[in-house]
Amino acid sequence: MQPEQSSADALPPLELCRRLCDSMNMLATAGWREEAPKHDVHASLQGVLRWLDSAAGESRVRQVLIQLLRSDLPARLIDWLSELEFEAKKDVTRLFGAILKLGSSSDSERQIFEYIRNHNRILEELLDGCGDPEVFLYFAQMLRSCTVYPKLVKLLLDKGATSTLIDLARHDNFDVSSEAFASLRELLLTHKVVSSAYIEDHFKAFFETYNVLLQDEDYVTQRKTLRLLAEMLLDPSFMRVMNAYIAKVQYLQIHMNLLTDKSRCIRLEAFQLVKVFAANPYKTRPVHHILYKNKDRLQRVLMVLTDEDRMPESAASDINAVIGLLQVLDPPPPERTLRTSSSAMQVHALAVSPPVR
Repeated sequence: MQPEQSSADALPPLELCRRLCDSMNMLATAGWREEAPKHDVHASLQGVLRWLDSAAGESRVRQVLIQLLRSDLPARLIDWLSELEFEAKKDVTRLFGAILKLGSSSDSERQIFEYIRNHNRILEELLDGCGDPEVFLYFAQMLRSCTVYPKLVKLLLDKGATSTLIDLARHDNFDVSSEAFASLRELLLTHKVVSSAYIEDHFKAFFETYNVLLQDEDYVTQRKTLRLLAEMLLDPSFMRVMNAYIAKVQYLQIHMNLLTDKSRCIRLEAFQLVKVFAANPYKTRPVHHILYKNKDRLQRVLMVLTDEDRMPESAASDINAVIGLLQVLDPPPPERTLRTSSSAMQVHALAVSPPVR
């Protein structure tokens, strides 16, 4: 039931915060089965939200945010979220997002970051909640709200959030898996300098987990995984990650196999990665060897792809360009020659840039 708008809305903002804190104390004392305290929590939540929605003046907003943190309300509301009614759950999610959003624009970012860092259970509960079919939507939205702060992104990455979200992206519940993947995407692409540095430092562990999604039998999971990977590797912020990725022959083999998938969309998405391997002028010997050994087969597969209906002109042009590269691809140099020039190749490899978009 929707609480009625009352004279409480006319209260000073700090009094609204105090009432929300008192209603949470009453709920903790009475227990979650009691309806009156839950109704009071909902009414107090809406009073605070209405004030924040209409608030003017950075100093007043900052004062309210600090009061909410001092009362430990973000952590307490997350603790009790599962027990609240539907509308109150939505309001907790809105309030948590508002605290983070307003904090970034009211010079309160440091206090909010310190609060979350000092309350370890907040990020842990958000990640755990993303896998609960009853409340995953609220926790996933709150988790994505955290990505507004680069320091919180780093904190989440250091806590192993990518592994958790990748596992949840394979959840049996479609909605849970979809929200988990959306959160993973936000985590990796919102602050690219932070996430690219993390992936570079944890390259093997990250891609061992991530590439499992590429071989998942679910079409939607495969396609979203390929698209996100292309977004990362073709972005200048991930250039060093891209160079490391296209040096691995096992990753090339994954994408070559996907070129023969029964789905046209999967084949096109896989091609976006294969072309990066093929266009790299500083291929590692194993990658060069596999491409040369399979160049005739690859050309046939790509020619079939260009013959399909509704092929975008830009994609057809890229495919023909890769076919041309494969046609003139020479055998890899003798291993002895490769060793003598390996240091020079490593230096030049760092200069490989992704295509201009």
